[in-house]
Amino acid sequence: MVILPGTILVLVTLHGLLVKRHKISPHPSLPADISGEQASAAEPTEPFTHHLRRIGAFALVLAGVLGILAVFLPPPVGSTPVAGIEVTRPPWNFWWLYTLEDWFGLPAILFAELAFFIILAAAPFADRSRHRLWRRRPVSIAAGLVLILSIVTLTLLIFFIPVKEHLGA
Repeated sequence: MVILPGTILVLVTLHGLLVKRHKISPHPSLPADISGEQASAAEPTEPFTHHLRRIGAFALVLAGVLGILAVFLPPPVGSTPVAGIEVTRPPWNFWWLYTLEDWFGLPAILFAELAFFIILAAAPFADRSRHRLWRRRPVSIAAGLVLILSIVTLTLLIFFIPVKEHLGA
């Protein structure tokens, strides 16, 4: 209950400090000079506090919308369980992990999540290209597409593989 929100808070703080230190990168649609670098004079600069104010306003609006949705459209708790038969499914965003659990057992969930977050954490360090346009970063885009297609495929496979007993078989 404390570790994940605390980690997110630390990472958001580090992100903000890095944005402040390295400045906000220019928008990719701005004209570039001959060397391929973005023209820094074409983008207006503003104090970092304006950036934080915009992000804070967006966060408040998002929290308000999510709060209203949670009150008026609460998620269902699930179906009534039947004694002796386990046919539970996790929420849809975890179905890809459920498929891996069916194939490789319970430890597959831990290893798949670790691999996913290691890939996410390593992405900025693996792709050090100075280009921001996706057309000029084919390796990174291909790797991202492979990851996304793998997760989508594993998610859709839940409809085609038979349900197995879990945590006791």
